[in-house]
Amino acid sequence: MRIGIISTYTNACPPLSYGSESFFWGIADTLGKMGHEIHLFAPGGSKIPFNGYLHYIMGTEKGRIDYGKEVWVEREYHNLLMDMDVVWSCSLDHIESERLYHLYGKRNIVNTINGRCYYMPRPPFNVVTGSLAWQRDANQHGLNTEMVYYGIDTSFYTVGDKNFKERGQWYLWLSRFHPDKGLDMALDMAEWLGIKLKVAGSMNFADHAMYGKGYIERISKMDNVEYVELPMDSTHHEAKRELYRNAKAFLYPVQYFECFGMVVVEAMACGCPVITTANGAMPELVENGRSGFICHTKEDFTHALQKLIPTYNSSSSLHKGFNIWEGARQQAEKFSWEESAKGYEKLFNDVINGKQW
Repeated sequence: MRIGIISTYTNACPPLSYGSESFFWGIADTLGKMGHEIHLFAPGGSKIPFNGYLHYIMGTEKGRIDYGKEVWVEREYHNLLMDMDVVWSCSLDHIESERLYHLYGKRNIVNTINGRCYYMPRPPFNVVTGSLAWQRDANQHGLNTEMVYYGIDTSFYTVGDKNFKERGQWYLWLSRFHPDKGLDMALDMAEWLGIKLKVAGSMNFADHAMYGKGYIERISKMDNVEYVELPMDSTHHEAKRELYRNAKAFLYPVQYFECFGMVVVEAMACGCPVITTANGAMPELVENGRSGFICHTKEDFTHALQKLIPTYNSSSSLHKGFNIWEGARQQAEKFSWEESAKGYEKLFNDVINGKQW
């Protein structure tokens, strides 16, 4: 089938560093390898997908929001979009898909939203969420959706050649600097328990810097915590992979409704078990006791950090020899680009055959 994929105007597809656009790109490229003809609509710096074409759209400086850009996409590429067997909109507000649907009667459209439904309420038709928790949340806010899990490049994020027992004696926190991401709690636990912790992030974006300066100042006063600045260029993913591969475990006490959490799956794909809360999709991603630990209280985190992870190899009789680092990798393989592409391929065929929701 001929698939038109509309990415965001704020970042290249894929971006050099992080963002949902890396997922959109992965599915576009994978669908191309599955034999479909791909037409990717994305701003400058984007790559041509396998078996595909790249159609440039206007971007904005430093991720500035400008919904008029989506109107421009529909007008500029109207005939081409109408000619697609299916249009997959991954844009910020889906204005282009609403115009195609309501003004011109095109029904073969699928819309993946980029956040919780009450943040991104448009459009009200053919919406796809990236986890079951996200889907339930959308339903509670009056939006019926289909669900296909987000995914990562499990061929890039791998365990590598390092033995699981050769990992470092430190934990890792990696995300954007924001209180919602649980860094306050991670630093508190490092302070209380004396664990070694590496904090990886970047100050390249305004909101990162706003919160990051305070965190880095606190870290500078802690002997057992190290700040690692992530490069926001073509080496970004290699730097993350190296951290995941060497950390004892990934500490992610996220404090808000995490719709998916690609860093969690990236860590597990590198054989790094995850210690996290039960917020949002975390219980779907992390299989408690097999790829990490779901913690409900500070006591749970303390037990995982001081007892469960450190003594896992020496107390194999408690878990019948199961290797939690191998378990993390096995769990991550459920959330690959290939698995996500199969899910979207089915939805596209359903829409072509008349399904609407």
